[in-house]
Amino acid sequence: MGNSTGETKLMNPQIIAERDNTLILFENGKVKTVPNTTYNQVKYREYKGDRIFYKFDDDMYIQETYDNGIFNAFVKEETLNIRDSAQLCECIQEHKNHGNSEKYESLFKKLYLVENKEKIMKEMISVFGDRVQTVWGTRGNNENDVIPMMYVVDDRFMVDGHGVSHYKKDDGSWSFLCTVAQGNLSKMSITTPIGDIELESTELTIMGKIGFLLAPDITDGVFFHQLSSKMQEVLKAEIEFDSMSVGGT
Repeated sequence: MGNSTGETKLMNPQIIAERDNTLILFENGKVKTVPNTTYNQVKYREYKGDRIFYKFDDDMYIQETYDNGIFNAFVKEETLNIRDSAQLCECIQEHKNHGNSEKYESLFKKLYLVENKEKIMKEMISVFGDRVQTVWGTRGNNENDVIPMMYVVDDRFMVDGHGVSHYKKDDGSWSFLCTVAQGNLSKMSITTPIGDIELESTELTIMGKIGFLLAPDITDGVFFHQLSSKMQEVLKAEIEFDSMSVGGT
């Protein structure tokens, strides 16, 4: 007797052969090949083709979505959508083999910083007060072509989201500014809901350049001689005024 409901029971894929670059699977009466990757090893050898779910501890776990290789990842109350299936499966193997979840924590923090960069950088920039403003812009008249975050210092210098410095020309437009001074920020971290996160090199560069532009060194010829004559005079006058104020009357 056949199945009265007419339904066909789907069978989990089985690995029937393994080569250097491919896995050969048998699934529902058909043979197919998939790349021999860390993800496919975990997916088909350990989870028999089912969605991957792995728990590092009560606060850290991952759940594969219904789209192969795309995961919802969790640390405490924070959630990220992660598409790097290879790295996540390496995290699983590292934890299974050595009981170590540091690889997963490091990956999550790195991606958390990327996804929450705007929020984190605004919090970091807030220590400079009103002298530094976070702004966005567009190229030309195209409202959809948004320039990444820009950090405007005293309305005359700017550091963009890539850590590149600019100065405001007399006509109000921004021009590239070579700044070699980046402060002494070899390491810097910020407290987040998932713990302390160290800033990446780009964010360190941004913070260092902002610090320099808040108190520019006019004896730095590489920096100073790029500026317009008008801005040079303004900076000289400000430094002279500050010197007089410190000296007192």
